[in-house]
Amino acid sequence: MHDTRLSGCHVLIIENNFFQAEDSRDSLTDAGAVVAACRATPPDLDELLADTRVDIAVLDINLGQTHSFDLARALLARGIPFVFLTGYDPAIVPPDLAAAPVIAKPADIANLIDALTRRLGADGPGAGGGPG
Repeated sequence: MHDTRLSGCHVLIIENNFFQAEDSRDSLTDAGAVVAACRATPPDLDELLADTRVDIAVLDINLGQTHSFDLARALLARGIPFVFLTGYDPAIVPPDLAAAPVIAKPADIANLIDALTRRLGADGPGAGGGPG
């Protein structure tokens, strides 16, 4: 039986490794989530949220020429929870973002689903920004 705790949850995935992105997309979809967007680089968040519901995000820290910390801060400012999915040591996360869980790559999907579920908390899917 599939874990369906993320049923109806709209997830943004920012991951520049194609295989990790596809694995995350497939695994979260199997867990009932709706992948709102899957990008290799940080999107213009205002533009994305204008027509896409995002309840929570999965962010790789290292995105090649950039990192996801500014995007994480923008999500935080909008009240959208996120988790980091990275090969880096959790100590690299700046203090203002340190409350976010850091899931090590390669990701164990059960750990990722647990972290996302905890971050969603009692509010459940739909608590984030963007249209429904």
